Order: sequence, then C-alpha cells, then structure tokens
Amino acid sequence: MGVAAQGALGPVKEVTKMRLTVRGIFEDVAGAVVVAATLLAYTAVHEQWNVWLIGDSRRWTAGLLSALGIAVFALARRHVSGSVLGSFLVAGVTFAGLAFWTAELTPLFFLAATIVVVWGIVVLRDLIVLPHTPVPH
Repeated sequence: MGVAAQGALGPVKEVTKMRLTVRGIFEDVAGAVVVAATLLAYTAVHEQWNVWLIGDSRRWTAGLLSALGIAVFALARRHVSGSVLGSFLVAGVTFAGLAFWTAELTPLFFLAATIVVVWGIVVLRDLIVLPHTPVPH
C-alpha cells in the first residue's frame, strides 16, 4: 500500500475528481450523434432503404459521411494528438475520395469505420486519462 501525503487538514489521498462542463457534455452528445448518424447512413445505403437525403446513392452517402467525418475530426481535435489525428484524417480523405470516385461500398465502409474509430479513440482517451488531484481525506 502507498503512503498518503500529510496535508494541512490531515492525510491527503489522491482521488479522481470528475469535472462536468457544458463543453464536455456537448462534445460527448455531439460525438454520439455523429457516430449514430454515420452508422445509420452506411446501413441505409448498404441495405438500400432509399431514405431521405441519401436515397440509394452511394455518392450522396459519401458526401454525408464526409461532412460527418469533418464534424468528428473537429470534435476530436482537443482530445487526440495531432499526429494520430492527422494519420486518420489522411485515411478518411482517401476513403472519401475513393467513395466519390468509384461509388463502391468498400470505401464507404472504411470511411465510416474511420469515423467510428476516431471517436472510439476519443472516448477511450477520456476514460483512461483522467485528472488526478489531491483531495483532503
């Protein structure tokens, strides 16, 4: 067992202090909505549901997923390092370009997977890297 530091009010124990901010809550909700919309859009075009906005068009879906990708990368900018985010950005732009050019499902799948993985990295980073502050015991 570790030794607790002695503070002015007695032994100090290091605990995790959660801070809920409006910006943090907004980012979490917005990220969840973007990922849900990404999965729904890909599923709709894959299953040929002919929904509003994208219909049965793979290029319209590529446009929608590109816009959702821009949103998730903007949300992830504060949480993930630049080099990691940059490599996923290059992959996302490549898959978006291939999806527009070929109108195939495979690049659409990889574009959607890139969006989901980037947001998954954000969520995992927020779960693992928490601020630790000494709080009087």
